[in-house]
Amino acid sequence: MHNFSEALVMKGIFVKGLVLWTAILLAACEQRKTYSGETIEEEETTEVEDTTENDSTTYFEEEDEGLVLTERTEVFSDFIYAFTHNSRFQAERIRFPLPVVELDGEERTIRSGRQFRSEFGLPGNDYYTLILDGHEQMDILEGDTTKTEVTLQCIHLQEQTMTCYDFSRTGGKWHLDRRRETGLNHRTGDFLHFYAQFVADSLFQQESLAPNLRISMADEEGEDEDIEGTIEPGQWPVFRPDMPEGDFVCIDFGQPYTTPHSILFLQCGLNNGFINIFSFRKEGENWKLTAYEN
Repeated sequence: MHNFSEALVMKGIFVKGLVLWTAILLAACEQRKTYSGETIEEEETTEVEDTTENDSTTYFEEEDEGLVLTERTEVFSDFIYAFTHNSRFQAERIRFPLPVVELDGEERTIRSGRQFRSEFGLPGNDYYTLILDGHEQMDILEGDTTKTEVTLQCIHLQEQTMTCYDFSRTGGKWHLDRRRETGLNHRTGDFLHFYAQFVADSLFQQESLAPNLRISMADEEGEDEDIEGTIEPGQWPVFRPDMPEGDFVCIDFGQPYTTPHSILFLQCGLNNGFINIFSFRKEGENWKLTAYEN
């Protein structure tokens, strides 16, 4: 185990930031779609026949002729990747006319896939997030196939609102049932109010760090030992990764929050094993970052 004087030197040459990869949301907000360096026109999206009774084939893989569906487990992250990458598949999995509820409560409908694509605006992040209340809920990452309702939340931190896409699974297939604008989720709103200031205000962030912040970082090159130990708040800027801010996507599986004073905030990649885990704990009226691991 390195001491943290050595760790700081190591970190000086450590490549910071996110690993860039083709992700769940990048194609959702662009008319031209890019996957592994290949640009695909919206009108030329590869047509793939859905031949199964469930969503076990709703995952794309690159082949010479383009993007095709391949056999995968029936999990929501596989489905949503296909949903955002293939317009024909997307149209088949929307229940038209699609109800839309605006922030002011006004209701309307979307009646076609073309209209939906013009409004299906998600931030072009290369990750998604999860908000859990403990490590015991981490099995969500393993692909829980028992879920029948999932909400994809586009969180707007500055506006303190979010756009929700409500999906349900019937007959083994996921479908989009509704889009709605709303305030922050009452289950996680307290934390997100804090988090908005945490990522926007560097002084507030320093004041919101535990005195002994636990760090666990894997050596990505596999040449040295992992970095593991505790640091003081003043050392945090050296280790701090890029954290979600502005607009970002969170998947809500309907998980319960039974420990309101504890939050795991996960920043997850797709298919590359990338994950940042930030542990927060509420002490009195104040949240504190107590641990970071990747």
